[in-house]
Amino acid sequence: MPSVVNLARRRLGRHLAALGLGLLLPWAAAVADEPAPQAIELAPGVYAVTGATDDATPENGGRVGNSGFLVGGEGTIVVNTGSSYAHGRRLIELAERTGGKPVVLAVLQQPLQEFVMGSAAFAERGIPVLAHAESAQLVAARCDTCLAHLQRVLGGEAMRGTRVLRPPQTVAASETRRVAGRTLRLWHPEWAATPGDLVVLDTASGVAFAGALVSVHRIPDLRDADLAGWRRALDGLEALPVRRLVPGYGPVTDLGALAAQRGYFDALERQAREQLESGASLLDAVQQAELPAYADWDLYARLHPRNLQQVYLKLEAAGVGR
Repeated sequence: MPSVVNLARRRLGRHLAALGLGLLLPWAAAVADEPAPQAIELAPGVYAVTGATDDATPENGGRVGNSGFLVGGEGTIVVNTGSSYAHGRRLIELAERTGGKPVVLAVLQQPLQEFVMGSAAFAERGIPVLAHAESAQLVAARCDTCLAHLQRVLGGEAMRGTRVLRPPQTVAASETRRVAGRTLRLWHPEWAATPGDLVVLDTASGVAFAGALVSVHRIPDLRDADLAGWRRALDGLEALPVRRLVPGYGPVTDLGALAAQRGYFDALERQAREQLESGASLLDAVQQAELPAYADWDLYARLHPRNLQQVYLKLEAAGVGR
C-alpha cells in the first residue's frame, strides 16, 4: 500500500537526518523535524489542510495558506501543492494515508508560492498538475523569484528538492469534469484575485475550495487583483451551491464569510477615494492608511498600505479627485 511505503520513508528520513545523511535523499532532511500536516474531514472523502495566515517564516516552515484533498473511488485529487518539495511530499503522504487511494491529480488555484512550489513532488510521482492557463504562464514567468525568496527566508535545507514546475495541464474556462470517481466543478470567475483563479467545487458534498479569492481575518492581497472583478467573483461564488467553504487563508467557513471581505474592499476604496478628493498625495495617503476596524487582521501592517496605494493609483487614473 502507498501509505505503508510513505510511512517507511518518513521514518527513514528522520533516521538519515539524525545521522547527518539527509543529503542522500532530497526530501529526508527537509521533512525530518517539521510537524506533520493534519487533515480536517469536511464531508465523506473531502478534507482540508490548513496552514498559517501570515508570511512564510522559519517558525511556520513556509506552510502558509490552505490546501486539501478529495478521495474518490478511483483515486485522490489534491488541491494546491504547498510551498516546497517537502510540503508536496507530505501532502501526498497525508492524502494517501488518509483515504487509502493514490493521488491522481493536483489542482493549483492561483500562481502563488504557497500553493505551487510543492508541484515537483507530484511530478516526481508522475501525478499530473493542472491550473488555469493564465496561472501556468505566471508560474513560468515569475516563480524563479518565488523560489529564491523562499530559499532566503526558509533556508536551503527546507527548500531542498524544490524547483519551478509549469503546470503541464491547463484549462481556459470553467468546466465540470469527472476525476477519480468525483464530479468537480472547476470555476474560473475571470480576473479577480489573480488572472487565473480557480475555485474547486465538489458537487456531491457542496464543499468549495476558494483559494485566495477568500481570506478569513487576513487582509486580502491586491497585488495581482482586479478589484471590480474580485467583487463580481464573490457574487458569483455566493451563487454556487456551496455548503462549506475552504478559504485560501484562515479556518474553514461558509458563504457568510464573504460579507467581511466585501466590507474591507468597500472601506479600502472609500478611504482611497476620500484621500484623492481631499487632495492628499500618494505618500500622504499611504502614511495615513489606517482602518482600525481591520487592524487586527493578519498582515494588516504590510498589505493594507500597499492595497491602498494600488487602489489610489487606479482611481487617480480614472479621474477621481481632479
